[in-house]
Amino acid sequence: MNGFETIVMSIVKLALAMLVGFVCLKTKYITKEQNDGMSKIVVRVTLPLLIISSLTSMDFDMEKLIASAEVLIAAFAIELLLFGAGTLMMKASKLEQAKAVMLRCMMCFGNVVFMAFPLIQALYGTEGLLYAAVYEIANDGFLWTVGVYSIRSAAKKDGKASLSANLKRLANPGTIAFLIAFVMMAFRIKIPGIAGEVVSGIGSTTTYLSMFFIGGTLAMVDFRRIYRRVWLYVLVAVKMIAIPAALIFILKWLHFANMPAAVVVLQAAMPTSTVLAVLANEHNGDVIYCAEGVFISHLLGLATLPLVYWLISMVQV
Repeated sequence: MNGFETIVMSIVKLALAMLVGFVCLKTKYITKEQNDGMSKIVVRVTLPLLIISSLTSMDFDMEKLIASAEVLIAAFAIELLLFGAGTLMMKASKLEQAKAVMLRCMMCFGNVVFMAFPLIQALYGTEGLLYAAVYEIANDGFLWTVGVYSIRSAAKKDGKASLSANLKRLANPGTIAFLIAFVMMAFRIKIPGIAGEVVSGIGSTTTYLSMFFIGGTLAMVDFRRIYRRVWLYVLVAVKMIAIPAALIFILKWLHFANMPAAVVVLQAAMPTSTVLAVLANEHNGDVIYCAEGVFISHLLGLATLPLVYWLISMVQV
């Protein structure tokens, strides 16, 4: 199976898993609280174990270390680019403040964990997952500082207090797991025997639990207003097609290695982060508009992600 077939099949499987979650929430077979609890299991348990089990199974060398550093620099630059593009779109949209700020956040922060990790691992294996985890560091750095600050400011809350308090969120289970795995890789420490199998087995549940959670989140959207949200469709065109397409050529011009470049581009092309809806609810942002953006971007992402991957395969020859 070639790369394009792999991404199409991966997208189909992820979509079906999302559909199961969507149906369960829509029919009230699973409650919103239970769905939220599932996201906590992923973030606090299965995802950290997936990172540790996957990365420690890989042979680490200086080449991967250099590539990881390059990915981190590129990721911060891309976050700045997305923030700038989101600011321009925010001003052009002339939306009310709460919606405009949420539009910028949706441009800047993609679903770089729940959606990206399973997809990138399917396409590029454990090395791809390494670069995806590095990219997440930059995304989280912006999300828990600039992102939360913006939402709170739009809601007329004390953004400064939030900015300092949320710096602590950078020490989350995902980043801690990455640091543990990085040290283990550096010293070639492996998890032995049955313990390794258990860690790997629990970590492998991340993919479908993540998709189930996303599907459940999308079930809370009111479809009757979706077609009116013009700027959300503009968001998809810019964030998930135009900018990733430009990045493919920029990174090739900068002589990025093919796999790190592909991972960075795919991370930038991800649909809007589902975590934003949670943050909007917590900090009095426009939750409904955010949920609508999550739905539209994930639905159209089923088409845009294969397109972006096809562009990557055409340029990286």
